[in-house]
Amino acid sequence: MEFVRPLEPILIIDDMQDIRDYLNKILTELGFEDILESRDFESAKAVIEEKTPSVIFLDIEMPDTDGTEILEFINDHYPHAHVVMCSGHNSLENVQNTWELGAKGFIAKPFNAKKVDAVMKRLELM
Repeated sequence: MEFVRPLEPILIIDDMQDIRDYLNKILTELGFEDILESRDFESAKAVIEEKTPSVIFLDIEMPDTDGTEILEFINDHYPHAHVVMCSGHNSLENVQNTWELGAKGFIAKPFNAKKVDAVMKRLELM
């Protein structure tokens, strides 16, 4: 018998407080409870190390580093985490690059509850 991995805790890494708040609200409305937040890579590293999130929503454009660098770090050190990249620039190149680097999902900003729900359901099947 195979056990399904829970999708919590969830970590949101985004430098914009309003984006973190909105995504947190959506996830809470979808029934998730263990939701963590970080505004930059440095604070995120400590949270990832301590809480080992199952799902990480990661902004591509961060002030202290590029989101793809964070994605590579997560994949190298926490390969079981499902990383969902978030960006306002959903060009084919941007999406394709994040998939090639190991992201398990991509959500274009502005996102809504339907998009977040769809990506979470897809992650449950992985």
